Order: sequence, then C-alpha cells, then structure tokens
Amino acid sequence: MNGQNPSNFVELLEKYTVEIPIIQRDYAQGRQDVHTDNVRSNLLSDLRNAVLDGESVDLNFIYGKAENGKFIPIDGQQRLTTLFLLYLYAFRDDGAKTQFLKRFTYETRISSEIFFRQLVENREEVLAAGSRPSEQIKDAAWFAPGWDQDPTVRSALVMLDAIKDYFSDIEDLEKCLLDKEHDPVKFQFLNIEDLGMEDSLYIKLNARGKPLTEFENFKARLIGRLKAFDSDFSKEFEQLFDGKWTDLFWGEACEKSGDDGFDPERVDSMFYAFFGIFLMNHGMIENDIKWQNSVDYTKLSEDFFYSVFYTLNFLCQKSEVYHKEQRLILDALGNTTYRERVLFHAVTVYLYRARGTAEVSSMKSWMRIMKNLAFNSEIDNAVRYRSAIKSIDELSEWWMDLNSYFEGNPVVSFFDREQVEEEIVKARIISSDSQFAEAIYKAEANPYFSGQIRGALYPARNSDGSCDRKSFVCRWRKIESLFSEKRPIAGNLMRRALLTFGDYTLQVSAAHTLCVDDPDEAAHTPGLKRLFSQCGSIVKEFLDVIDAEAEIEPQLQQIIDNAEISGRDWRSCFIRYPSLFKYMNPRHLRIRSLNGEMHIIRNQWANGYNFDLFLAALKEEMDRINISSEWDDEKGSSAQHRLYVEQKYIVMFYKERFYVDDEKQNSLFISRTDEPVRETVQYFTEIL
Repeated sequence: MNGQNPSNFVELLEKYTVEIPIIQRDYAQGRQDVHTDNVRSNLLSDLRNAVLDGESVDLNFIYGKAENGKFIPIDGQQRLTTLFLLYLYAFRDDGAKTQFLKRFTYETRISSEIFFRQLVENREEVLAAGSRPSEQIKDAAWFAPGWDQDPTVRSALVMLDAIKDYFSDIEDLEKCLLDKEHDPVKFQFLNIEDLGMEDSLYIKLNARGKPLTEFENFKARLIGRLKAFDSDFSKEFEQLFDGKWTDLFWGEACEKSGDDGFDPERVDSMFYAFFGIFLMNHGMIENDIKWQNSVDYTKLSEDFFYSVFYTLNFLCQKSEVYHKEQRLILDALGNTTYRERVLFHAVTVYLYRARGTAEVSSMKSWMRIMKNLAFNSEIDNAVRYRSAIKSIDELSEWWMDLNSYFEGNPVVSFFDREQVEEEIVKARIISSDSQFAEAIYKAEANPYFSGQIRGALYPARNSDGSCDRKSFVCRWRKIESLFSEKRPIAGNLMRRALLTFGDYTLQVSAAHTLCVDDPDEAAHTPGLKRLFSQCGSIVKEFLDVIDAEAEIEPQLQQIIDNAEISGRDWRSCFIRYPSLFKYMNPRHLRIRSLNGEMHIIRNQWANGYNFDLFLAALKEEMDRINISSEWDDEKGSSAQHRLYVEQKYIVMFYKERFYVDDEKQNSLFISRTDEPVRETVQYFTEIL
C-alpha cells in the first residue's frame, strides 16, 4: 500500500467501508445511449488490456471523505461502482469474499442498497456461466418487482452483461486482479478532511470546484461580448453570474432533484435553458435545443444584456407579490412549449421596459392580459410563435398601463381575435367598476378556462351594451361548478344532458365533435371550453336549469331521466347508451353523417374503422340481454355496415329503420315505430 493510502480496490475495501451517499446521482456507466456505450466500451477495454498485458491502468483520482473506517466518495463513484461489479464477477465462486464485498454499499435509494446486498449474497447463482447475468438476476426469486425501474439497478445489469462479454474468457481472473506485483488497476486516493457534512461537501466540490469546460466556455464568450460595450457593467454582470444568479439556479436545481438525487450539472442546464429561451425569443437562434455552437455573439446587443440583467435580478427577489410572474420564467426551464416561451418573453419585455423596477399594478395588468391572450390563442408552431413574439414587442409600448390601451381600439397583430375582443370588453369594465373588476379577476383565475370568461360575460349584457355584474357572477358560478381544474366534473354525463336540449356538436373538418375535455385542444378538436365560451342557445338553456349550489351529477342525471326524445333521433343513442362513448377516441369524440346515417368515428378520420351509431346502440342493448352479435370487418367512409346476430341474422340500419335478413338475404323484419332499437330487440327476443 502506498503509505497509508489505498491504491487499488482491494486495498480500499480492506481499509474502509465504502458508502455511496444519498446526495450522489445514480450509477450511470450502464446507461444505454451512444455516449455512455463508448465510455463503457473504452473503460472495459482498458481494464481487459491491463489484466492481460501486465501493465497497470491508472483510473486517476478517487477522492472523498474518510472518517471512522468509512469512506464517502465525492469524485469517483462511477469508476468505483464499475470496479465493484468487476470484482463481484471475478469473485463469483469465492464464498470467502462475501463479507469483503459487503463493505461496498449504496445509500442513494433503498432499492439500490438492497439490490447490491442481495447481488453479493447470490452472486454465484446469477453470475454462473451460461445465461446473461441480467436475465439470471431478473429471474431470481429475490429480485423484487419494480427494481428494474431504479436507474442504478438498470445500469448495473447492463454493466454486468458487458463485464461478462469482456472478461468471461480470461482464466483465473480473480488471481489476475489480486496480483500485487502486476497491480493491474490503480487509482490515486485522496482523503479530503474537515470540510463538513457529506451532502454539503459533495455539492461544493462537484459543482464549484470542478471545471465545466463547455459551460465555462459559453460564459467566457458571453462576458467577452459584454466587455465590448461597458467594462463596469460587465464586471457587475460577471459577479452576479458567479454569485446571486448561480445561487438562484442552485436552489432551483436542489428543489427539482426529487428522488434522483442532486446533480450539479442541472445548474448549468438551467443557465443554458434560460439563455436558450432568451436568445430564441430575440431571434438569435432558431431553436433552444443544443444551440451553444450556433450563436453569433457579435450580434448580441447591449440591450440584450440589460434585459438578461433585469430578469435575473427580478428572479432573485424573494417576493410573494411577484411569485406567479417569477414562476412563469423558472418553470419554463425544461421541456418548453411555444406558449411558455411567449409568456417568458412577456415577463422579460416588461422588465426591460421598466428598467428592472416592476410596479405591482402595472405588471399585474400587463401579465393578466398577456396570459389571457397567450392561453387562448393557437401558438403551436414556429410561425405562430414568432408572430406572438412580434405582437408582444409591439404592445410593449403600452407596458405601463396596457388596460387603458385596450379600453380604446387596440391594434393587436396576432392573438386570437375573439379573445382580443373579450379583453376590450373587460378592460372597459375594469376601468369603470372596481367591484365588477374583482369578479372578473376571480373568474379569470379558473385554470380550466384560463382567462376566457365570455361564456358568462356576454350573456350578461344589457340592452345598452353594458354588462350586469350580478348576472355575470350567477352564470359564471354555474359554469365553474361543472368543471374541475383540468377537466369537466362529469364529462360524458354532461354531454348526454346537453344532448337532451339539442344538437350542440361543433364542426371539425367534415365531421362534428361532442367536444373533448382538453381545454387546450391539443388534438385540434374543439373542446367543452370552446362550447361554453360560444354562448350558444343550447348551452344557455342547459345552464338555466343548473343549480350551482347543489351537487352536479344528480342534476345531470335528472335532466337525462326527464328527457323526452324520439328513438329515431341519433341523440337518443348517446343519451340512453353511455357506453357508446367508449367507441371513440376521447381526444376526438367525433361523429359524422355518412351515406345519410350518423356514424361514430373511432379516431380522427372516417377512412378507418367507424360504426353506424344505431347499430352500435342495438349491439349494446343486445349485449345487455346476452344476445350475441358481431361487427363486419368493413372500414372506410363508404362502407355499408352490418351486424351479425347469433351468426345467422344480418342487421342493417337505413333511413331510421332496422332491416333484418337471414343468411340467404331473405327479408325477415323491418322496424317501423319511433323506437327502432327497442322494437328490433323485441323481435330478436321473440325468435331466439
């Protein structure tokens, strides 16, 4: 042993119990991606060559905190874990090494800790010649369900398979690794003492002591560009970058670590995400994914740096007043949508105009209108995103009092015209009636409707064009009582109740939809949010009978139970047979009249499988009374659908009538009443 310090894995475990602390990230050298595959292949090749060629391989520094017979790695966890798995494989038939191997432990997750302990105790069974180790381990009785969801366990399984591939043909692998003269695998051990508790020690050294080349290069080029404008400002900018701003993202990264443990690289990733969105919003890059090498730093203006400066300082403020606005920025630093980028821009543009000094009423008014416009406009592609950014830049001239601008006849170049009109109506009310304004703010806070409240506002208009506050509040309470934060409280029950008042469906392409739950209409199919915002007569009649103070579902069921509707009306099928909704994709809920008959469209288009609505209702009723029936296999918009009953009767529906033929196509029955489904079922109960 080199002095008192171990220089290889055996010496390390003879002297210390090695504990991978909870703050460490998961074992990663077994991940399956191109980069990690190369790292794993190169490392195992080096280790194999060292074992066979008689030359040592140096794995560089392994450093951490050693105290009371325990060693906690700060840097070197990945290499140590790979060495542990290699020695575990080499000692698979040596029962005397069990206690020795148990001196290597994982504290990152309970599942990881128990897995490695069980692996040590059962290594001879699962690492024997033959099957791949991962297969043997997963089939073992001790391998718990769910362990393969632990990233460390998954990586260990991949690495064990790779170790077997590289080392299974080496005779006396155990002796080779224990050869003290040869000493094939070495490392430089460093004990860092008296730097505090393990968690804080790990964070300090990994995130602030180690060079992060790519990120430091980005920062240097950024600061270098700023120095071309103002050396004093660049000094302050750089000091904040290394101080308050890093602390900001440090705290965010810690909060978002969750069960995976803290990863210091998240801090850099958050900086990258922040600047990526900023650069994209300013038109400096086409997208904010892997953009680092596509920036022309010479095009960054001094105004750009001041905007960054104002925004990051604003985020560092600990203020409940601006918490929502701050979260619009911070929550966007991930898998960002176009809409989130637009709202990010709305905040930063205001801060730039305000020179970093936000004024509560001014900013709240600006962001209220910006959010209402952004959440209620389609911003689902790059062209619309760019148009939204341009529109915000144009509106920023009125950053100080955007509500006053909307009182007049504002020029808004992009956002949804109906939403702009709604904002104009609300702006005029807000400026003249503070009590009504509070009711509007409260309604706009509803997360399902996201600021779109014209479904209650427009019907509250008086003959002179003004709006009645009490009427608005009453109607809004009814609407709000029907929806939770993300969906209707009883979606299909409400659709059936609505159908009792008439055909409320909305057109989408050549079909109609019963209106989906999704308020964002991600599948480009109109939703219930749009339906209730259109102020149609059917929705009005429906809301007139709703009591916002009473439980909703019993009211909806009562509406359905009291409905009087002909069995020949296609609406009766959905009203009476709620199971028909299962025939449709809930992201579309589409129906279409084909060949004169209403059909259920399974997905988005009618050229795939679809179902005659009345035949589907008939099948549901016959299934209920145990009469067997099967659909034909035809699909497409021109198909003439049939139902085969008890394998010997053919049923079709045409012009409000059912037709029943036998196998030879002899006509047996034609429905003639206003209740064709019930009449046809009665026919079959009599003949079967």
